[in-house]
Amino acid sequence: MVKKPTKGYLSVSKEDKDNYYTSNAYLADSILLNQAFKGEVTDKVVSFPKGLGAAHPFDFNLVENTYKQIGLVNGAVNAYTDAIMGDFTVTVQEPNAQAAIDSFIKDSNFAVVLRSWINEAVLKGNGFLELDLKESKVRVMNANNMYVVRSKKGKTLRYNQYKGKSDEFIYTKDKNNLIPFEKNQIAHLQLNKIPNDPYGIGYLWPSIVSVNNYASAEIDQHKLMSRKAGAPIHVTVGAEGEAVDPEAVDAFKESLQYMNNRTEWVTDGNTKMTTIDFQGVGDNLFELSNHDIEQVAFGMGIPMVMLGKADIPEGLAKAQKDKFQKTINSIRTVIEKVAEEFIFRPLLNNQSPERDMSVDFQWELPSQEEIEIKLKNINETLKNPFISPALKASLEKEYAVVAELEDLDGILLEPKDAMKKAEEEEKEEKDMLRKQEEEIKQPEVPGAKPTAKESAQNNIKESKNADLVVKPTAQNEKCDCQLTEAKAREMNLAQYVNITEIAGFNYSDYLIKILQKLKTWEFKELVAGNMEEVSLGLLPQKDIEKLRIILKNGFRKNQTIREIERNIMNSIALKDRLTLNEDGTTRLALSKDARAIAIARTETVRLANQGLKDLYMENNIKKYRYLAALDDRTSEICASLNGRVFDTADGQPGVNMPAMHTNCRSTIVGLVD
Repeated sequence: MVKKPTKGYLSVSKEDKDNYYTSNAYLADSILLNQAFKGEVTDKVVSFPKGLGAAHPFDFNLVENTYKQIGLVNGAVNAYTDAIMGDFTVTVQEPNAQAAIDSFIKDSNFAVVLRSWINEAVLKGNGFLELDLKESKVRVMNANNMYVVRSKKGKTLRYNQYKGKSDEFIYTKDKNNLIPFEKNQIAHLQLNKIPNDPYGIGYLWPSIVSVNNYASAEIDQHKLMSRKAGAPIHVTVGAEGEAVDPEAVDAFKESLQYMNNRTEWVTDGNTKMTTIDFQGVGDNLFELSNHDIEQVAFGMGIPMVMLGKADIPEGLAKAQKDKFQKTINSIRTVIEKVAEEFIFRPLLNNQSPERDMSVDFQWELPSQEEIEIKLKNINETLKNPFISPALKASLEKEYAVVAELEDLDGILLEPKDAMKKAEEEEKEEKDMLRKQEEEIKQPEVPGAKPTAKESAQNNIKESKNADLVVKPTAQNEKCDCQLTEAKAREMNLAQYVNITEIAGFNYSDYLIKILQKLKTWEFKELVAGNMEEVSLGLLPQKDIEKLRIILKNGFRKNQTIREIERNIMNSIALKDRLTLNEDGTTRLALSKDARAIAIARTETVRLANQGLKDLYMENNIKKYRYLAALDDRTSEICASLNGRVFDTADGQPGVNMPAMHTNCRSTIVGLVD
C-alpha cells in the first residue's frame, strides 16, 4: 500500500507525489477529511506567476507607506504594539526545558524580534516569522512579498516569497523569483482575521478612508493658514454703481505686485482696500480634522487619549481603555497560540520528543523599578519592631512572591506558625538591642577538625586590626576536591554554607538575597566565551542556564550538596577542565568526574557570600570579617585572609571575599556597631 509522503512538500519527488495522489491511500485520506469538514474555501489566487498563492486582501505596500509618512498612523500602530508587548516571560515546569527556552530567547534576541513581528501583524494583519530553531534564529519577513498556499479545505500547505517588488509579479512569469517555505519554516501571525480567509486585515486598513480624509484636511488647513498669514487684500476701484475703465483696474492690480510693508499708498475716495477675512473657515477645518481623528480611533479600537486627545470625559476614557484592554488580551491569546504551536513546542520536541510540556506566557510583568520599590516598602515595614508575628510572616510571604520566590515552603513560616514563635522572636529582638560587638567567634565549618575553632579564635584576636587585601596567586591557590569528607556532601545548604546569623536576620532573609543574585549571576569562572574555551571544558551558555536552574532549586528546597552534585551530573555533560601552557599545550586542571562536586561546593559558597554582602549593604552593615575554615585542608590564601576586616562595599569574590578558589569553604560575617 502506498503511504502518504512524510517528507516536506518541496523535498518529495514528483514520482512519490503522483503515486500517492493516485492511490487508495489518498482516497482514504480524502474520505476522512471530508468526514471532518465538508465546506471549502475559495481563495483568489495570483495569476502570474502560477502557484504563487492567495492574493493579498489589500495593498500591503500602501499601508506600509501610510505608516511611514503619517505621524498619526505611526503613533497609533506603535501604541498598539507597545500595549501588546510590555514585559513578558515564557515558562515551563521542567528545568531542562526552561533552560532551553531561556537560551533560545536570549540567542535569538526574541524580545526584539517579537515586537517587530507583532508590529507587522497590527499594521498589515500578517506577521511572517522565518524559523531556524536548530540554530536558534528567527527573523521577520516583509509581508508585502509573502503569500499563502492553501488546499481547498483551507489547510495551509506552504508559503512563497516573491523576490521582486510586490507590484511586479503581474508582469512576469519568472518562477525563479519565488522562494518556497515549508509550513514549519514560517510562523504566520494573523490579526483581525475574517473566517476562512488566508490573511488577516490588521487594524489600519478598515480605517484607511478616515486616514486619507485626515491627511487631506491637514493639507487644506495648512494651505489656508499660510494664505491667512499673507493677509490677502481686496481692492474696490471706482464709485459704487459707476463703470470703471478695465485698464485702470489692471494698472492697480499690477501696482499691488510691488506692495510691501514700506510702501505708502495714497488713493482717491473711489478706491477702497480691505483684507480678506477667513474667520470661521479654519475652525471648520479644525473640527473636520478632529472628526477624522475620532474615526481613526474608533476604527482601530484605540482610546482617544492614546492619540493625544486630552479633553475626553473621564467615564468615556475609562470605557475606551477597558475595551482596548480586552482587545489587547484577545490579541495576546492569538500570539500565544501561534508562538506555542510553531516555535516553542517544536523547540522542546527537538530536545525531548517524548514529553508534551505546557508552555505558559505571562504578560504585564512589573518593571524592575516597580519591583524594587515594592520590595523596599515591604522590607521597611518588616523592620518595624512593633508589627505582629502574623503580619510579619504574611509580609515575608508577599516579599517572596514579588521576588519570584513563591515556593519557599518549609522555610518561610505561615502566620499561624509565626504566632507560636512570638515569644522567642521578641526575646531575640531584645537581645539584639542589648548586644554589643566585642568579639567575633569563629563558626564551625564543613569538614573542619575539632581543634580548628580554638585555633581560629587565636588567629582572629591577633589580626583584629589588620586591613590588608591579599590577592590569590597560582602558588597559594589550593583545591580541596580530593579531601572532601563524605559528611559534607550530606549537609543541606543551610548547614553547608554555614551563614553566621546576626540577630534580627534568619536564613530566609539570606535565601531571598541569594536567589535574587542568582538571576543575573554571570558565572564568569565557568562560562565559555568561544568554541576554543568550550574545548577546554568551560560551559556553553545553555549549560550555564541549566546550572542556574539547578542551583535555584537547590537553594529553594534546601537540598544537600550531594543532591546538587547529582543534578549537575544528570543535566550537564561535563568535560575535563584543561588549562593552556605557555607553549600552547594543555594540561589537566580537574577531571570531569570531580567537576560536579567542585561546581556544587564552590558556586553555593560563592552565591551564599554574595547574598550576605547584599543583605549587609541593605542593612547598612559597613564592614565584614573574613572567616576561613581552619584545618589541615585550609588553603594558604584563605589562611592569610582569616580574621581580616574589609569594607562591605569593596567585597569582591576571589580578592577579599569567598570563594577564593575551587572548593573554598570560607565565609564572611558582618560587624555590627
